[in-house]
Amino acid sequence: MAWSKRHTQIALFFTLAVLLCHIVFFPNYIMPLPILLVGFATVLFFFLGVRAYVNGWKNRSDFATRLFFHSLMYRLLAVAAMYVLTMEYDPANLPFEIAASDAWNYHYSGVIVADALDQNRNVFQALSHFWKSEADYGFSLCIGFIYTIFGKSVTAVKILNAILGSVTVLRIYQITQFAYGEKQARIAGILTMLMPPLLWFTGMLLKETLLIFLIANIGYYCTKIIKTSAFRIVNTLMVLLLFGSIFFFRTVLVPLLVGCVLLQIVFYRTRNKNYRVFASFITLILIFGSLFITYELSMDKHIESAIEASSEQFGNELDKASKDRGINYTAALVSPLLISGAIITPFPSLLDFEERQLGIYAHFQNEIVRNIMYFFVFIGLFRFIKFRKATAIFPASFAVLYIMILAVSGISFQDRFQILALPFLIVFMSDGIAVDYHQKEKHWFVYLGFIFFAILAWNMFKLSNRGLF
Repeated sequence: MAWSKRHTQIALFFTLAVLLCHIVFFPNYIMPLPILLVGFATVLFFFLGVRAYVNGWKNRSDFATRLFFHSLMYRLLAVAAMYVLTMEYDPANLPFEIAASDAWNYHYSGVIVADALDQNRNVFQALSHFWKSEADYGFSLCIGFIYTIFGKSVTAVKILNAILGSVTVLRIYQITQFAYGEKQARIAGILTMLMPPLLWFTGMLLKETLLIFLIANIGYYCTKIIKTSAFRIVNTLMVLLLFGSIFFFRTVLVPLLVGCVLLQIVFYRTRNKNYRVFASFITLILIFGSLFITYELSMDKHIESAIEASSEQFGNELDKASKDRGINYTAALVSPLLISGAIITPFPSLLDFEERQLGIYAHFQNEIVRNIMYFFVFIGLFRFIKFRKATAIFPASFAVLYIMILAVSGISFQDRFQILALPFLIVFMSDGIAVDYHQKEKHWFVYLGFIFFAILAWNMFKLSNRGLF
Protein backbone atom coordinates (compact mmCIF):
# COMPACT_ATOMS: atom_id res chain seq x y z
CA MET A 1 0.00 0.00 0.00
CA ALA A 2 1.49 3.33 -1.09
CA TRP A 3 0.32 5.44 1.86
CA SER A 4 -0.96 3.39 4.78
CA LYS A 5 -2.81 4.28 7.95
CA ARG A 6 0.45 3.66 9.78
CA HIS A 7 2.17 6.37 7.72
CA THR A 8 -0.54 8.86 8.65
CA GLN A 9 -0.29 7.97 12.34
CA ILE A 10 3.50 8.46 12.37
CA ALA A 11 3.24 11.85 10.61
CA LEU A 12 0.51 13.12 12.95
CA PHE A 13 2.32 11.84 16.04
CA PHE A 14 5.44 13.72 14.94
CA THR A 15 3.44 16.92 14.35
CA LEU A 16 1.77 16.71 17.77
CA ALA A 17 5.12 16.01 19.44
CA VAL A 18 6.69 19.10 17.83
CA LEU A 19 3.79 21.37 18.76
CA LEU A 20 3.39 20.07 22.32
CA CYS A 21 7.13 20.33 22.91
CA HIS A 22 7.11 24.02 22.01
CA ILE A 23 3.99 24.66 24.08
CA VAL A 24 5.51 23.00 27.16
CA PHE A 25 9.02 24.45 26.82
CA PHE A 26 8.03 27.96 25.68
CA PRO A 27 4.63 28.73 27.26
CA ASN A 28 5.22 32.50 27.07
CA TYR A 29 5.63 32.47 23.30
CA ILE A 30 2.71 30.31 22.13
CA MET A 31 1.19 31.50 18.85
CA PRO A 32 -2.52 32.48 18.77
CA LEU A 33 -4.64 29.38 19.37
CA PRO A 34 -6.76 29.74 16.17
CA ILE A 35 -3.61 29.79 13.99
CA LEU A 36 -2.20 26.80 15.88
CA LEU A 37 -5.42 24.78 15.49
CA VAL A 38 -5.95 25.68 11.83
CA GLY A 39 -2.32 24.83 11.09
CA PHE A 40 -2.67 21.42 12.73
CA ALA A 41 -5.98 20.86 10.92
CA THR A 42 -4.19 21.57 7.64
CA VAL A 43 -1.52 18.96 8.43
CA LEU A 44 -4.25 16.50 9.44
CA PHE A 45 -6.18 17.14 6.23
CA PHE A 46 -3.09 16.66 4.08
CA PHE A 47 -2.15 13.25 5.44
CA LEU A 48 -5.72 11.97 5.64
CA GLY A 49 -6.34 13.34 2.15
CA VAL A 50 -3.27 11.65 0.66
CA ARG A 51 -4.41 8.29 2.00
CA ALA A 52 -8.03 8.77 0.89
CA TYR A 53 -7.18 9.95 -2.63
CA VAL A 54 -4.38 7.44 -3.29
CA ASN A 55 -6.67 4.55 -2.33
CA GLY A 56 -9.92 6.00 -3.69
CA TRP A 57 -8.59 7.03 -7.10
CA LYS A 58 -6.32 4.05 -7.66
CA ASN A 59 -8.39 2.66 -10.53
CA ARG A 60 -10.22 5.75 -11.76
CA SER A 61 -10.12 6.06 -15.55
CA ASP A 62 -10.94 9.78 -15.36
CA PHE A 63 -8.06 10.46 -12.96
CA ALA A 64 -6.61 13.49 -14.81
CA THR A 65 -9.98 15.25 -15.06
CA ARG A 66 -10.73 14.67 -11.38
CA LEU A 67 -7.23 15.77 -10.46
CA PHE A 68 -7.63 19.12 -12.21
CA PHE A 69 -11.06 19.99 -10.80
CA HIS A 70 -10.26 18.90 -7.26
CA SER A 71 -7.02 20.89 -7.45
CA LEU A 72 -8.97 23.95 -8.60
CA MET A 73 -11.47 23.53 -5.77
CA TYR A 74 -8.74 23.36 -3.12
CA ARG A 75 -6.89 26.32 -4.59
CA LEU A 76 -10.00 28.48 -4.64
CA LEU A 77 -10.60 27.50 -1.01
CA ALA A 78 -7.00 28.47 -0.25
CA VAL A 79 -7.60 31.92 -1.78
CA ALA A 80 -10.69 32.37 0.42
CA ALA A 81 -8.84 31.09 3.51
CA MET A 82 -6.01 33.58 2.94
CA TYR A 83 -8.53 36.42 2.84
CA VAL A 84 -10.10 35.25 6.12
CA LEU A 85 -6.70 34.87 7.80
CA THR A 86 -5.58 38.34 6.71
CA MET A 87 -8.91 39.89 7.67
CA GLU A 88 -8.58 38.46 11.16
CA TYR A 89 -4.91 39.17 11.90
CA ASP A 90 -3.66 41.82 9.47
CA PRO A 91 -6.64 43.69 7.93
CA ALA A 92 -4.44 46.65 6.97
CA ASN A 93 -2.91 44.48 4.22
CA LEU A 94 -6.19 43.44 2.59
CA PRO A 95 -6.77 42.48 -0.21
CA PHE A 96 -3.26 41.03 0.03
CA GLU A 97 -1.77 38.51 2.44
CA ILE A 98 -0.41 38.84 5.98
CA ALA A 99 2.71 41.01 6.16
CA ALA A 100 2.46 41.78 2.45
CA SER A 101 5.27 43.85 0.94
CA ASP A 102 6.14 42.65 -2.57
CA ALA A 103 2.42 42.13 -3.29
CA TRP A 104 1.80 45.86 -2.98
CA ASN A 105 4.59 46.55 -5.48
CA TYR A 106 3.22 43.99 -7.93
CA HIS A 107 -0.23 45.55 -7.61
CA TYR A 108 1.05 49.07 -8.22
CA SER A 109 3.12 47.91 -11.20
CA GLY A 110 0.10 46.05 -12.57
CA VAL A 111 -1.92 49.26 -12.35
CA ILE A 112 0.88 51.02 -14.27
CA VAL A 113 0.64 48.40 -17.05
CA ALA A 114 -3.18 48.59 -17.18
CA ASP A 115 -3.12 52.40 -17.37
CA ALA A 116 -0.42 52.30 -20.06
CA LEU A 117 -2.50 49.88 -22.13
CA ASP A 118 -5.61 52.04 -21.75
CA GLN A 119 -3.64 55.11 -22.88
CA ASN A 120 -1.77 53.29 -25.69
CA ARG A 121 1.61 53.97 -24.05
CA ASN A 122 4.65 51.69 -24.11
CA VAL A 123 4.25 49.34 -21.14
CA PHE A 124 7.95 48.48 -20.99
CA GLN A 125 8.89 52.13 -20.80
CA ALA A 126 6.26 52.66 -18.10
CA LEU A 127 7.62 49.77 -16.04
CA SER A 128 11.20 50.98 -16.42
CA HIS A 129 10.33 53.87 -14.10
CA PHE A 130 9.07 51.45 -11.42
CA TRP A 131 11.36 48.38 -11.58
CA LYS A 132 15.14 48.41 -11.79
CA SER A 133 15.35 45.23 -13.87
CA GLU A 134 13.38 43.51 -16.64
CA ALA A 135 13.40 40.40 -14.44
CA ASP A 136 10.49 41.95 -12.53
CA TYR A 137 8.37 42.78 -15.58
CA GLY A 138 6.76 39.38 -16.13
CA PHE A 139 4.26 39.23 -13.30
CA SER A 140 3.52 42.95 -13.62
CA LEU A 141 2.58 42.44 -17.28
CA CYS A 142 0.36 39.51 -16.37
CA ILE A 143 -1.40 41.50 -13.63
CA GLY A 144 -1.78 44.49 -15.95
CA PHE A 145 -3.52 42.41 -18.64
CA ILE A 146 -5.86 40.92 -16.03
CA TYR A 147 -6.64 44.39 -14.66
CA THR A 148 -7.37 45.62 -18.18
CA ILE A 149 -9.94 42.87 -18.71
CA PHE A 150 -11.52 42.53 -15.26
CA GLY A 151 -10.76 45.89 -13.69
CA LYS A 152 -8.18 46.37 -10.97
CA SER A 153 -9.26 43.21 -9.14
CA VAL A 154 -6.69 41.40 -7.01
CA THR A 155 -9.14 38.49 -6.67
CA ALA A 156 -9.11 37.95 -10.45
CA VAL A 157 -5.33 37.51 -10.35
CA LYS A 158 -5.61 35.02 -7.50
CA ILE A 159 -8.25 33.05 -9.39
CA LEU A 160 -5.81 32.92 -12.31
CA ASN A 161 -3.24 31.60 -9.81
CA ALA A 162 -5.69 28.86 -8.86
CA ILE A 163 -6.24 27.86 -12.50
CA LEU A 164 -2.54 27.87 -13.38
CA GLY A 165 -1.72 25.98 -10.18
CA SER A 166 -4.25 23.30 -11.15
CA VAL A 167 -2.71 22.95 -14.61
CA THR A 168 0.69 22.63 -12.89
CA VAL A 169 -0.68 19.69 -10.90
CA LEU A 170 -1.52 17.97 -14.19
CA ARG A 171 1.93 18.74 -15.57
CA ILE A 172 3.67 17.16 -12.55
CA TYR A 173 1.43 14.12 -12.98
CA GLN A 174 2.41 13.91 -16.69
CA ILE A 175 6.13 14.46 -16.03
CA THR A 176 6.13 11.74 -13.36
CA GLN A 177 4.15 9.42 -15.62
CA PHE A 178 6.92 9.68 -18.22
CA ALA A 179 9.69 9.39 -15.62
CA TYR A 180 8.36 6.46 -13.57
CA GLY A 181 4.93 5.19 -14.56
CA GLU A 182 1.26 5.51 -13.67
CA LYS A 183 1.50 4.45 -10.01
CA GLN A 184 4.06 7.08 -9.06
CA ALA A 185 2.39 9.64 -11.34
CA ARG A 186 -0.92 9.36 -9.49
CA ILE A 187 0.81 9.71 -6.13
CA ALA A 188 2.72 12.76 -7.40
CA GLY A 189 -0.45 14.36 -8.75
CA ILE A 190 -2.29 13.88 -5.46
CA LEU A 191 0.67 15.18 -3.42
CA THR A 192 0.92 18.28 -5.61
CA MET A 193 -2.83 18.80 -5.40
CA LEU A 194 -2.84 18.76 -1.58
CA MET A 195 0.61 20.14 -0.72
CA PRO A 196 0.03 23.02 1.77
CA PRO A 197 2.92 25.28 0.59
CA LEU A 198 1.59 25.26 -2.98
CA LEU A 199 -1.92 26.05 -1.75
CA TRP A 200 -0.52 28.83 0.45
CA PHE A 201 1.23 30.61 -2.40
CA THR A 202 -1.90 30.35 -4.56
CA GLY A 203 -3.62 32.78 -2.20
CA MET A 204 -0.82 35.37 -2.46
CA LEU A 205 -0.23 38.06 -5.07
CA LEU A 206 3.26 36.80 -5.82
CA LYS A 207 4.85 35.47 -9.02
CA GLU A 208 5.87 32.05 -7.70
CA THR A 209 2.70 30.20 -8.79
CA LEU A 210 2.97 31.54 -12.34
CA LEU A 211 6.72 30.89 -12.42
CA ILE A 212 6.24 27.27 -11.31
CA PHE A 213 3.62 26.91 -14.05
CA LEU A 214 6.10 28.09 -16.69
CA ILE A 215 8.90 25.81 -15.44
CA ALA A 216 6.57 22.80 -15.23
CA ASN A 217 5.53 23.41 -18.84
CA ILE A 218 9.17 23.48 -19.91
CA GLY A 219 9.56 20.08 -18.27
CA TYR A 220 6.37 18.83 -19.93
CA TYR A 221 7.31 19.94 -23.45
CA CYS A 222 10.77 18.52 -22.90
CA THR A 223 9.19 15.10 -22.33
CA LYS A 224 6.99 15.62 -25.40
CA ILE A 225 10.12 16.18 -27.51
CA ILE A 226 11.50 12.87 -26.29
CA LYS A 227 8.34 10.75 -26.30
CA THR A 228 7.12 11.35 -29.81
CA SER A 229 8.64 12.36 -33.12
CA ALA A 230 5.45 14.24 -34.05
CA PHE A 231 5.55 18.01 -33.53
CA ARG A 232 9.11 17.93 -32.22
CA ILE A 233 9.90 21.26 -33.83
CA VAL A 234 6.69 22.80 -32.47
CA ASN A 235 7.43 21.51 -28.96
CA THR A 236 11.00 22.80 -29.22
CA LEU A 237 9.72 26.25 -30.19
CA MET A 238 7.36 26.13 -27.20
CA VAL A 239 10.34 25.46 -24.92
CA LEU A 240 12.23 28.39 -26.45
CA LEU A 241 9.20 30.65 -26.00
CA LEU A 242 9.00 29.64 -22.34
CA PHE A 243 12.73 30.37 -21.93
CA GLY A 244 12.07 33.89 -23.17
CA SER A 245 9.16 34.27 -20.74
CA ILE A 246 11.24 33.12 -17.76
CA PHE A 247 13.68 35.97 -18.45
CA PHE A 248 11.02 38.44 -17.31
CA PHE A 249 10.58 36.61 -13.99
CA ARG A 250 14.05 35.49 -12.84
CA THR A 251 16.92 35.93 -15.25
CA VAL A 252 19.30 33.48 -13.55
CA LEU A 253 16.84 30.62 -14.10
CA VAL A 254 17.18 30.78 -17.88
CA PRO A 255 20.70 29.26 -18.24
CA LEU A 256 19.84 26.70 -15.55
CA LEU A 257 16.70 25.58 -17.40
CA VAL A 258 18.49 25.49 -20.75
CA GLY A 259 21.10 23.21 -19.22
CA CYS A 260 18.48 20.94 -17.63
CA VAL A 261 16.55 20.53 -20.90
CA LEU A 262 19.75 19.74 -22.82
CA LEU A 263 20.79 17.19 -20.18
CA GLN A 264 17.41 15.47 -20.46
CA ILE A 265 17.46 15.32 -24.27
CA VAL A 266 21.12 14.33 -24.68
CA PHE A 267 21.28 11.64 -21.97
CA TYR A 268 17.88 10.06 -22.56
CA ARG A 269 18.34 6.43 -23.58
CA THR A 270 16.14 4.75 -26.18
CA ARG A 271 16.31 1.86 -28.65
CA ASN A 272 15.08 4.14 -31.43
CA LYS A 273 18.10 4.52 -33.74
CA ASN A 274 16.74 7.71 -35.25
CA TYR A 275 16.45 9.39 -31.86
CA ARG A 276 20.13 10.37 -31.75
CA VAL A 277 19.76 12.19 -35.04
CA PHE A 278 16.67 14.01 -33.82
CA ALA A 279 18.32 14.71 -30.45
CA SER A 280 21.35 16.28 -32.11
CA PHE A 281 19.15 18.40 -34.35
CA ILE A 282 16.88 19.52 -31.48
CA THR A 283 19.93 20.26 -29.32
CA LEU A 284 21.34 22.56 -31.99
CA ILE A 285 17.99 24.33 -32.30
CA LEU A 286 17.83 24.83 -28.53
CA ILE A 287 21.39 26.08 -28.28
CA PHE A 288 21.20 28.53 -31.18
CA GLY A 289 17.62 29.49 -30.32
CA SER A 290 18.63 30.22 -26.73
CA LEU A 291 21.59 32.29 -27.92
CA PHE A 292 19.29 34.22 -30.27
CA ILE A 293 16.81 34.92 -27.45
CA THR A 294 19.68 35.89 -25.16
CA TYR A 295 20.93 38.39 -27.72
CA GLU A 296 17.53 39.80 -28.64
CA LEU A 297 16.49 40.35 -25.02
CA SER A 298 19.98 41.49 -23.97
CA MET A 299 20.00 38.69 -21.43
CA ASP A 300 23.76 38.33 -21.73
CA LYS A 301 24.31 41.57 -19.86
CA HIS A 302 22.05 40.50 -17.00
CA ILE A 303 23.59 37.04 -16.72
CA GLU A 304 27.07 38.56 -16.72
CA SER A 305 26.03 40.96 -13.96
CA ALA A 306 24.62 38.06 -11.94
CA ILE A 307 27.89 36.14 -12.22
CA GLU A 308 29.95 39.19 -11.25
CA ALA A 309 27.73 39.77 -8.21
CA SER A 310 27.71 36.13 -7.10
CA SER A 311 30.72 36.53 -4.82
CA GLU A 312 28.82 39.09 -2.73
CA GLN A 313 25.37 37.55 -3.01
CA PHE A 314 25.78 35.12 -0.11
CA GLY A 315 26.54 37.83 2.41
CA ASN A 316 23.95 40.24 1.02
CA GLU A 317 21.13 37.71 1.14
CA LEU A 318 22.08 36.64 4.66
CA ASP A 319 22.08 40.26 5.80
CA LYS A 320 18.67 40.91 4.25
CA ALA A 321 17.20 37.71 5.69
CA SER A 322 18.58 38.48 9.13
CA LYS A 323 17.06 41.96 9.07
CA ASP A 324 13.68 40.62 7.93
CA ARG A 325 13.65 38.05 10.72
CA GLY A 326 15.45 40.01 13.38
CA ILE A 327 18.26 37.45 13.59
CA ASN A 328 21.92 38.28 13.90
CA TYR A 329 24.39 35.72 12.62
CA THR A 330 27.49 35.48 10.53
CA ALA A 331 27.86 33.62 7.25
CA ALA A 332 30.62 31.50 8.77
CA LEU A 333 28.30 30.30 11.52
CA VAL A 334 25.25 29.51 9.42
CA SER A 335 26.57 28.53 5.98
CA PRO A 336 27.43 24.89 6.86
CA LEU A 337 23.88 24.35 8.15
CA LEU A 338 22.36 26.01 5.08
CA ILE A 339 24.36 23.93 2.62
CA SER A 340 24.09 20.57 4.41
CA GLY A 341 20.35 20.92 5.04
CA ALA A 342 19.43 22.89 1.93
CA ILE A 343 16.72 20.48 0.76
CA ILE A 344 15.18 19.98 4.22
CA THR A 345 15.04 23.66 5.16
CA PRO A 346 13.18 25.83 5.96
CA PHE A 347 12.26 24.64 9.43
CA PRO A 348 9.01 25.95 10.94
CA SER A 349 9.03 28.94 13.25
CA LEU A 350 6.54 28.17 16.02
CA LEU A 351 7.01 30.97 18.54
CA ASP A 352 5.26 34.33 18.91
CA PHE A 353 7.78 36.70 20.48
CA GLU A 354 7.38 39.81 18.32
CA GLU A 355 4.78 41.28 15.97
CA ARG A 356 6.65 40.64 12.71
CA GLN A 357 6.78 36.90 13.42
CA LEU A 358 3.08 36.64 12.53
CA GLY A 359 3.77 36.30 8.81
CA ILE A 360 6.32 33.55 9.56
CA TYR A 361 4.61 31.25 12.09
CA ALA A 362 1.23 31.62 10.31
CA HIS A 363 2.42 29.05 7.75
CA PHE A 364 4.23 26.64 10.11
CA GLN A 365 2.12 23.79 8.72
CA ASN A 366 3.79 24.20 5.32
CA GLU A 367 7.26 23.60 6.73
CA ILE A 368 6.19 20.70 8.98
CA VAL A 369 4.62 18.80 6.08
CA ARG A 370 7.68 19.36 3.92
CA ASN A 371 10.08 18.35 6.70
CA ILE A 372 8.15 15.11 7.23
CA MET A 373 7.79 14.23 3.54
CA TYR A 374 11.32 15.02 2.39
CA PHE A 375 12.48 11.67 3.76
CA PHE A 376 10.77 10.13 0.73
CA VAL A 377 12.51 12.64 -1.55
CA PHE A 378 15.88 11.30 -0.39
CA ILE A 379 14.76 7.73 -1.11
CA GLY A 380 13.59 8.78 -4.56
CA LEU A 381 16.80 10.64 -5.38
CA PHE A 382 18.88 7.67 -4.17
CA ARG A 383 16.93 5.36 -6.46
CA PHE A 384 17.26 7.85 -9.33
CA ILE A 385 21.06 7.69 -9.00
CA LYS A 386 21.21 3.95 -8.32
CA PHE A 387 19.08 2.94 -11.28
CA ARG A 388 20.25 5.78 -13.56
CA LYS A 389 16.70 6.85 -14.29
CA ALA A 390 17.33 8.81 -17.48
CA THR A 391 13.65 9.67 -17.87
CA ALA A 392 13.81 11.82 -14.71
CA ILE A 393 16.89 13.90 -15.53
CA PHE A 394 15.03 17.20 -16.00
CA PRO A 395 13.21 17.27 -12.63
CA ALA A 396 16.28 15.94 -10.82
CA SER A 397 18.76 18.35 -12.37
CA PHE A 398 16.52 21.38 -11.96
CA ALA A 399 15.55 20.67 -8.34
CA VAL A 400 19.03 19.72 -7.13
CA LEU A 401 20.98 22.40 -9.02
CA TYR A 402 18.48 25.10 -8.09
CA ILE A 403 18.67 24.19 -4.39
CA MET A 404 22.47 24.14 -4.61
CA ILE A 405 22.32 27.69 -6.00
CA LEU A 406 20.07 28.70 -3.09
CA ALA A 407 22.43 27.11 -0.59
CA VAL A 408 25.47 28.88 -1.98
CA SER A 409 23.50 32.14 -2.02
CA GLY A 410 22.49 31.65 1.61
CA ILE A 411 18.73 31.74 0.96
CA SER A 412 17.81 28.06 1.07
CA PHE A 413 15.92 28.59 4.33
CA GLN A 414 13.43 31.04 2.77
CA ASP A 415 10.21 29.33 1.73
CA ARG A 416 9.49 31.71 -1.14
CA PHE A 417 12.72 30.73 -2.91
CA GLN A 418 12.49 27.02 -2.05
CA ILE A 419 8.95 26.69 -3.41
CA LEU A 420 10.13 26.56 -7.04
CA ALA A 421 11.90 23.23 -6.46
CA LEU A 422 9.06 21.60 -4.51
CA PRO A 423 6.88 20.31 -7.41
CA PHE A 424 9.92 18.64 -9.00
CA LEU A 425 11.02 17.12 -5.71
CA ILE A 426 7.51 15.66 -5.46
CA VAL A 427 8.36 13.56 -8.55
CA PHE A 428 10.97 11.74 -6.44
CA MET A 429 8.86 11.88 -3.31
CA SER A 430 6.24 9.80 -5.13
CA ASP A 431 8.79 7.12 -6.02
CA GLY A 432 10.06 7.13 -2.43
CA ILE A 433 6.52 6.50 -1.20
CA ALA A 434 5.75 3.85 -3.81
CA VAL A 435 8.82 1.72 -3.15
CA ASP A 436 8.99 -0.51 -0.09
CA TYR A 437 11.92 -2.12 1.68
CA HIS A 438 12.48 -3.86 5.01
CA GLN A 439 13.94 -1.01 7.11
CA LYS A 440 12.05 1.88 5.54
CA GLU A 441 9.99 2.69 8.65
CA LYS A 442 13.03 2.45 10.92
CA HIS A 443 14.96 4.86 8.71
CA TRP A 444 12.00 7.25 8.69
CA PHE A 445 11.96 7.25 12.51
CA VAL A 446 15.67 8.11 12.60
CA TYR A 447 15.12 10.91 10.08
CA LEU A 448 12.16 12.32 12.02
CA GLY A 449 14.20 12.25 15.22
CA PHE A 450 16.84 14.40 13.56
CA ILE A 451 14.18 16.78 12.21
CA PHE A 452 12.53 17.05 15.64
CA PHE A 453 15.72 18.27 17.30
CA ALA A 454 16.57 20.50 14.32
CA ILE A 455 13.20 22.29 14.63
CA LEU A 456 13.66 22.68 18.38
CA ALA A 457 17.20 24.00 17.90
CA TRP A 458 16.06 26.45 15.22
CA ASN A 459 13.40 27.99 17.45
CA MET A 460 15.76 28.12 20.44
CA PHE A 461 18.32 29.79 18.18
CA LYS A 462 15.82 32.51 17.25
CA LEU A 463 15.03 33.18 20.90
CA SER A 464 18.66 33.22 21.97
CA ASN A 465 19.49 35.83 19.34
CA ARG A 466 17.08 38.17 21.07
CA GLY A 467 18.21 37.33 24.58
CA LEU A 468 14.89 35.61 25.32
CA PHE A 469 16.30 32.16 26.07
